[in-house]
Amino acid sequence: MSTQRNIQLFEHERHTDVESVTVLRQCLSKALNSTLSASNLKNNILLCFSEWATNLVQHASPQSPSIKVILEKNASKLFLSVSDSGQQWDPTLKDSKDIITQFTESEEGRGIALIQTFCEHLEYSTKNGANTLSMSWDIPIQTRKPDVLIVDDDPLLLRVYKAYLDKDFTITCAQNGDQALGLIKVNKYDLIISDIQMPTMGGLELRQAIKSAQDGQSIPFIFLTALAGENVQMNANHLGIDDYLIKPVDKKSLLFSVQRVLARSEQVYNHLSHRLDEKITNSLLPKIHSPDSGWDIAVRQRNTGCGGGDFLLSKAFGREDLYVLADVMGHDVSAKFFSYAYAGYLRGLLNNTQEADPCQLLGQLSDSAFDDQLLSQVTLTSCAFSLHGNNEIELASAGHPCPLLISENGLETISVQGMLPGLLPETLYSPLKLTLGKKQRIALFTDGLFESGDTVTERTQLTKEIEKQLLHTLELPIEEAIDTVMANFDALAGTPPNDDTLLMLIEPKHA
Repeated sequence: MSTQRNIQLFEHERHTDVESVTVLRQCLSKALNSTLSASNLKNNILLCFSEWATNLVQHASPQSPSIKVILEKNASKLFLSVSDSGQQWDPTLKDSKDIITQFTESEEGRGIALIQTFCEHLEYSTKNGANTLSMSWDIPIQTRKPDVLIVDDDPLLLRVYKAYLDKDFTITCAQNGDQALGLIKVNKYDLIISDIQMPTMGGLELRQAIKSAQDGQSIPFIFLTALAGENVQMNANHLGIDDYLIKPVDKKSLLFSVQRVLARSEQVYNHLSHRLDEKITNSLLPKIHSPDSGWDIAVRQRNTGCGGGDFLLSKAFGREDLYVLADVMGHDVSAKFFSYAYAGYLRGLLNNTQEADPCQLLGQLSDSAFDDQLLSQVTLTSCAFSLHGNNEIELASAGHPCPLLISENGLETISVQGMLPGLLPETLYSPLKLTLGKKQRIALFTDGLFESGDTVTERTQLTKEIEKQLLHTLELPIEEAIDTVMANFDALAGTPPNDDTLLMLIEPKHA
């Protein structure tokens, strides 16, 4: 008998307190987002965790010093285990006269009742002083049916074709080309099947009209016709159709044609999308050199896979180094294109820059964004800075989030500010200079580092956790520190996050 191998999605252990329950719940929520499409099941899992963990915090005596959570899955099930080393109490014992029954009329008792109601399978075990509540749920199988539009002036044939395909596809019917065009304007279809000979607007005219519309060229198209003449087939082929069936059409032939055309369309789309996104994303990866000015730098980046983009570029000037960090706003494909365009333009600016002056670089960028019709279509924030050999850093900002100074005294916002690029002509930017001492480090970042939460509560918790990790990792080597921070980011923001994120840590080698 074969067994399914579990894949671990999340594992984390935290101190037993209310804040830890909030953090762990948010981490679980992000991990579940990448696994489940059924929101009701996700809510049930989060509810069961919250109720049990809250009981461990508020009512266990003695209380466990920590709570450990593990989320796993296989092809058909999700598994959540919560471990502690405090008081034993088994929620699976519904009728026993142990501690559970003492809570039947209390708030915590109702919490256990909720767990018993919303968890599909419960197990409780104690081994070597460790208590573990193991919960599991079946993963529902949910698949979206492709949307197919069928166009034919014969109502009887429409009903026949709909009956052929209704089990595997979501079918919409239209009785002429004009009606079909009206539906296409307000709905998105994965495939169109159309008769050629129809009153008002025939199939050939319909295909031509769809090709002329935005994105119409990419919609797969199958013609149905009683005409088998070469001229008709030639005209259809010139319009770029995907298949051509001669009436009468039986169920087997129609199903085979639809499945083949949709499979080919998906294959082509995925291939082109992957190639385009890979090329653009790779071009936006941080491209910096190791500074010769006596600094250590660590950079990590997270990408959503679509929309906007963060990028980091640099240029060396002997013992000085100039860097520019930029974030193009937006979450669609056009924003990704503008990121690519801006990155290319900034590379050109850097190549022609003769000194490590961040204010001058941002001024040139702003003037270009104001004058250029293409670059002015999107909002960009940027922070430019130069590193010098005397442990001095010079910063300038164009609407970018303020960097953080990390030291033994805590986190301090570096108040460097400036206008967004492109709002006014000949914008001037002011520098801010700092000299870093021993055990001081600067964090520069894009807004995704603190804003990759779906709600205000999630963003607040993410901010608290990232700030805490930036401070707690000050004693660690810079590469180890940034990996620790980003591991906590991944747990709270999910993978991929809902916004591109770039973090950069900088410290002098010899302070």
